[in-house]
Amino acid sequence: MELLTLREAAQALRVSPITVRRYISAGQIEAVKAGKGVRIRKEAVDRFLQPVTPRRGVKEPTQPRARLFTKDDALFRIVGIANGRADDVTDVSENVDKYLAEAYADKHV
Repeated sequence: MELLTLREAAQALRVSPITVRRYISAGQIEAVKAGKGVRIRKEAVDRFLQPVTPRRGVKEPTQPRARLFTKDDALFRIVGIANGRADDVTDVSENVDKYLAEAYADKHV
């Protein structure tokens, strides 16, 4: 029976000693008291390590599809991304000062 210190067990698991203490308190790793110190059987560390096997047949969560962007969208009219220039389409970059002045005036009236 080989006993490991917390530090040795942590090095074997590639975690910090506090993580090993958390595993012990959660009951995930068995430990024994040796005098004033805590020791962990090497077999307990080996049992703690479990191989990871990929799950088959699990579908990846699908993300909701975005709706199509049409000429009826308000953003389309504001930004002016039409192929040609329509009368109701304005380019924000051309009118940025006007929009900022209107927004400022609305707040300070």
